[in-house]
Amino acid sequence: MIWPPEALWSRIAALWNTHGSPSASASERAKAFTALQQIRTDFDLSDTQLAYIAEYENLSPGSRIIHRERAENAFEVVLGVLGDMKLAMPFEHFIVDTTWILHSYVFPQFLHTPRLLIWSRGSGFGKTARLSCIDALANNSRYMVAPSPPVLYHQLKANPQTTLVLDDMEHGELWNRQSLLRQVIDAGHRQGAPIPRVIKHEVVYFPTFAPLALGLIIDRDRQYKFPPQILTRSIILEMKKSAAGEDEIFPNDPRFAPVRAVISRWAASFQRPKIISLPRGIVTRCANNWRVLAGIGDVLGYGATLRAAAVAVEAASFDPELRLYEDLYQVFECRQESALWIGEIMQALGEIEDGPWGSLTNDMLYSMLWRKGIDRKTVWKTSRDGTRRSNKGIYRKQLEPVWRELGYEAQQAQPSKIIRLPRHKSGTEGAQ
Repeated sequence: MIWPPEALWSRIAALWNTHGSPSASASERAKAFTALQQIRTDFDLSDTQLAYIAEYENLSPGSRIIHRERAENAFEVVLGVLGDMKLAMPFEHFIVDTTWILHSYVFPQFLHTPRLLIWSRGSGFGKTARLSCIDALANNSRYMVAPSPPVLYHQLKANPQTTLVLDDMEHGELWNRQSLLRQVIDAGHRQGAPIPRVIKHEVVYFPTFAPLALGLIIDRDRQYKFPPQILTRSIILEMKKSAAGEDEIFPNDPRFAPVRAVISRWAASFQRPKIISLPRGIVTRCANNWRVLAGIGDVLGYGATLRAAAVAVEAASFDPELRLYEDLYQVFECRQESALWIGEIMQALGEIEDGPWGSLTNDMLYSMLWRKGIDRKTVWKTSRDGTRRSNKGIYRKQLEPVWRELGYEAQQAQPSKIIRLPRHKSGTEGAQ
């Protein structure tokens, strides 16, 4: 990664501040935006990198030295040491890993702890090196290779604050619908869902709520069979093959101990923000995953950087089938009908602001629904004048099993946002 010259950082921050300032005129904001876009093009920067430069400079105007973190800013310290590890991955991934590591020290203050799903299409992509860094920096971490479910819940019973770092999970039973492993990963995403077991004729409740990172290979045959209840509870990060990556991370590397000390001091006084906003379009289960990290970013002065990374990561891991069922849930919640005709569904999907359904055809919709065993049925409706008409459509009860599997039925819909639902804008928001 090549950063802009040091002298340009203060100008980037000034332009970024002007572009996002309500007190600036429309003309001033437009000029700032144009200038930022030119800098972005000249130096091949992402929205995340621009936000990071601006927020870094705003925290200490005029006194920065490139890549020199402030000694007690936990975000900068963790990001700095990760940047020294020769990991080959996008800057957005460094931001996510940094904030996720920090969250492992304070996760009990939140209702959810997002799973970190690090995957690749083959071996030798750098997953193990990356997980080793996370293991070295996360709170009370345990690195394991394809553990069985009892290992996980017995470990959490003995040490509830454990961060679980699980590698080679393609050898686990994630693709088995009845797998207890899937249940443990699923249940531990949210506080208050222990796993009961009978031991010596007594019921014992094992805790499951804990930070958990997964590393695995997902080949082509398994890619479309991955359990959706894990996908929707995870921040999904794909590793790409790169000759630039290296693995020189020894256990108990002395570089990590002082970093953990900085994080511990920060965590001792951390208080969750009362209000945590999220980028437009990050809603429902996806919002649960990012809210934790956004709150930490806000406290440390990097809220906009984290939000820009969230938008980029979600766009990169976009799954049209998961998105379809999320949007169908919100459409049915908005309409409050037991069934909708295909034409009504297509119209509602097409009206979602910035939605991906502009080119959706009836046949494409039927194909995605068919993969979940959902077929068109005859739907009768009574108009206001009492006339009954029928057309091909979908009943709500046909979709409910999929919604339950994905966890959408536990969410509260926001009807006012259904038709004009914004999606993954490229802009970022200021820190709280």
